[in-house]
Amino acid sequence: MKNKIISKKDFIDINKKASQSLFTKKKYFKLYKIFLEQSLPKRIAQQTVWFGEPILQLPQDLIIHQELIYNYKPDFFIEVGVAWSGSLLFYSTIFNIVGGKKVIGIEKCLLNNVIKRIKKFPKLEEKITIIRGYSTHNQVINKIKSIIGKSKKIIVHLDSDHSEKNVLKELEIYSKLIGKGSYIICGDTHVEFFKKNPHGKNKNYFIKNNPMTALRMFLKTKDGKKFKQDLSFQNRYLLTLNPFGILKKIKD
Repeated sequence: MKNKIISKKDFIDINKKASQSLFTKKKYFKLYKIFLEQSLPKRIAQQTVWFGEPILQLPQDLIIHQELIYNYKPDFFIEVGVAWSGSLLFYSTIFNIVGGKKVIGIEKCLLNNVIKRIKKFPKLEEKITIIRGYSTHNQVINKIKSIIGKSKKIIVHLDSDHSEKNVLKELEIYSKLIGKGSYIICGDTHVEFFKKNPHGKNKNYFIKNNPMTALRMFLKTKDGKKFKQDLSFQNRYLLTLNPFGILKKIKD
């Protein structure tokens, strides 16, 4: 007897049931921690490349971001932390396919040849704008506001200075720029799970001082209560650097 070909709906329902609360199940969470603890020192998070340019993110997280963009179709994607520009090219690629006005990159330490490398891809460059400066400075925020105009349909990815103080300030500021239905992705929340920072020593973020601790503080505030954590992605993909970090705004 031939195997029955199930419908797409049934396929998705089966997957959803199988992955329900997977991330917080003791056995799988243990595997998650072991993998990151052993692989992050080997720079597993620095190996991803898009069109020849490095991205300091796991491929799984990029696929999650792609899902958010495809399903929500934001006008703008704000990437706080640019590094070598690979992520900007990645998001611009998606915007060129599904629509979207601009990918805005914020970087305080922009490498001199980043813009030159982006220019190798004219079609992608059209949708990319880079702002030099600190993500929390008024000058940078005012530039962002001048670009987005009245739009509130935005996804923000916080992936620069991961200290609690900075991330909390970013959450307070960027949460006000977006509207109901939009998302903030709080990057590198996984650090809270490890006694020793798996990214190495001499970092300004570590256990009890990192994006996760900032996120917990933010969610207790008046603005934070307008958001709900979307846990579906960490259960489906398991391997992520941003557990509990995808926030959907549910109130204006």
